[in-house]
Amino acid sequence: MTIENSHHESVKLLPWFEALGRAFDLESMPQAILFHGQPGIGKFDFARWLSKALLCEADLFSTGQKPCNACEACRWFDTGNHPDCITLLPQSLKGRLVQAELEGSPKMDPVAPEGQDDGDRKKESAFIKIDELRAVLGGINIGSHRGGKRIILIYPLESLREDASNTLLKSLEEPNPDTIFILVSDRLDRVLPTIRSRCQLIALPKPSRELALNWLESELKILLSDAVRAEELEATIDEQAGAPLSARDQIVARHLGDDKDGVGLAINSTRILVEALSNGPKIGYLECAEKVQKAPYSALLVCMQRWLFDLQLSYQLGEVRYYRRHAQRISQLASQLQLTKAQRLWSTLTLARRHENHPLSTRVQMESMLLQYQQLFGD
Repeated sequence: MTIENSHHESVKLLPWFEALGRAFDLESMPQAILFHGQPGIGKFDFARWLSKALLCEADLFSTGQKPCNACEACRWFDTGNHPDCITLLPQSLKGRLVQAELEGSPKMDPVAPEGQDDGDRKKESAFIKIDELRAVLGGINIGSHRGGKRIILIYPLESLREDASNTLLKSLEEPNPDTIFILVSDRLDRVLPTIRSRCQLIALPKPSRELALNWLESELKILLSDAVRAEELEATIDEQAGAPLSARDQIVARHLGDDKDGVGLAINSTRILVEALSNGPKIGYLECAEKVQKAPYSALLVCMQRWLFDLQLSYQLGEVRYYRRHAQRISQLASQLQLTKAQRLWSTLTLARRHENHPLSTRVQMESMLLQYQQLFGD
């Protein structure tokens, strides 16, 4: 999972969200907004920017814009100390926020309970538990600290367990007029329909390829001492389906060995997976599953889906969307592809993604799907 910034500096409005950001009427906001869209495009950053704008105490007629980045509320927000902004994240993502924002949030025990292994603990850390949510919701009927609005920001919304989702639903059904819920989802299909129906849904778009590449190049000049070749920028943007923040994290992890949030592990594992997939019918599926089993299951599924999409696109139209650097090999494999079997595997991968946070065994699941992949080619 990609979470889009460390937020140790002033929250900035990403260029592809500028028009949308300026269109908000900050004086007349719905009590619950649900932002959704592709991972890695900056949805969480946008939600943070909007939260800050709503809490900014400057006179809009004097400053001409919010957030002003100068008032006391804005300074508190930037240091993670604003008492009326509560951000709720899974344990696995909390390291990306200013520590002060987490004070008062329930702390999850870093020691695995007896009988629970590290894999189980990692799965648990990807969810927001009901006790954490209750701790946040318990004070919403008390007046805000600054006398204005209170913001409750939850990301990703689908990381709420079922009991926690039902608890949130009750608060949305009986909203406090001084509280605004800003909810962010990478997978809207996993959010309860009853929650969706009580929110204003706003789909956040990804930038054009040109804008994404320009932004990525500028970011990397700040983050890396060495220049990144244009071929790497373009290939990474394509492999990340045009998501610039995902591409940035991938390139930084490759160049600096930064494994924040498991990015490095995901990169190495998907590289191994792509190399294996490029062998087509000669894939060593047992060996590959063994090598990638510790990677985030979701990253493996997305990688395999995109590779399979490219195979089918090449078969039907002679084009490649994601793995352009492997276009020649994909074209060769596509000439041997059995389309009906490829479509069945696509359905299997789609179903697997619905349960990607609960795989019985990543290794066993990958062995099964890679064996199916091996059988896509030839007679």
